[in-house]
Amino acid sequence: MEKESVDINGEKLVFFIQRKNVKNINLRVNLDKKVTISIPMKMEIEIAKEFVKKKAEWIKKQQNYYELFTEEKENITFENGETVYLLGKQYKMKIIPYSKNDIIIKGKYFEIYIKEKFIENKKYIRKEYDKWLKEYAENMLTDVVSKYQTVLEKYSIKMPEIEIRQMKNRWGSCLPSNNKVSFNLNLIKTPICCIEYVVLHELSHFKYPNHSKNFYNFVTVFMPDWNIRKKILDEEFMGVV
Repeated sequence: MEKESVDINGEKLVFFIQRKNVKNINLRVNLDKKVTISIPMKMEIEIAKEFVKKKAEWIKKQQNYYELFTEEKENITFENGETVYLLGKQYKMKIIPYSKNDIIIKGKYFEIYIKEKFIENKKYIRKEYDKWLKEYAENMLTDVVSKYQTVLEKYSIKMPEIEIRQMKNRWGSCLPSNNKVSFNLNLIKTPICCIEYVVLHELSHFKYPNHSKNFYNFVTVFMPDWNIRKKILDEEFMGVV
């Protein structure tokens, strides 16, 4: 991967180049704000730089948004009234002392019930929240994967092992050799239509382990509006897939 930079109004915009067997330039801004472009094997660097310059405003907008996303959706301090995101919806957090731990979604509220002796222990509350969120994500994603695997079964795509974990640079990944798919835990904070897109995207890699035209044609057969769903991830959340 080649590291390059361009000057934008006196500021250096760093980006990384991957040379691939592609016809067009493809641009991606990762969750960590890293900028990557894929270019044809023999394309001159200056052409790539000009492309990045033209996209500089959009790149900056995406980087600023991802920084905001991290602040709003990642750094929860567990105070009453904080915003919690789940399946693309916003909820107001309520932390309630109770005889046992539990989490309930009630109307516009995300209610966290915590044993009274731990009500001021933010570390303990976070642990309970993280445990609940991962279990919720596992159940939801297992259902969605099962749904699309059933559709794709005739293409010899088997039900894979599912892993949920924190991922910095992508929504999901596929490891065909191990029959395994991994998903970013934060995916559960996006709308269900986006979750379905990421699931289909990763399952389709069992047939086409690349991002070729055949791959996208295959995805389009089962989800004609996949590009709209991806746009929601790119513009409203932290799309990287």
